[in-house]
Amino acid sequence: MKPIFFDKNTCGTCKKAQIYLNESKIEFEKVDIINSPPSRKLLEKFIDTNNVKAYLNSRSAIYRELKLGHNVPDKSHAIMLMLHDPNLIKRPFIVREDVASFGFTPTEFDEKWGTSGEKNEN
Repeated sequence: MKPIFFDKNTCGTCKKAQIYLNESKIEFEKVDIINSPPSRKLLEKFIDTNNVKAYLNSRSAIYRELKLGHNVPDKSHAIMLMLHDPNLIKRPFIVREDVASFGFTPTEFDEKWGTSGEKNEN
């Protein structure tokens, strides 16, 4: 089963993550996070109640408007806000069965998605 890669076309971090996955020959199904956001069930499964802030997109307008950096919502309220405005979900959000990533770091991708820091240099 291919991972589902929720992204936004204008997201630079999403583009970097895609390149990293492509260079590692990891196939994925790309889904526009704004037009087809992840389900409540998926978000509830993977968002850690003890660290909700890590799953919020701090660059989104709603994050700044609601001052979520200082007023971090509980998990239930955060998910409600994310479903109302998917821009609040940290991107990219990648999921396959019981594995998920929010955002992009090469180390996490290497661990979770089987990518490798050693890329083909053609």
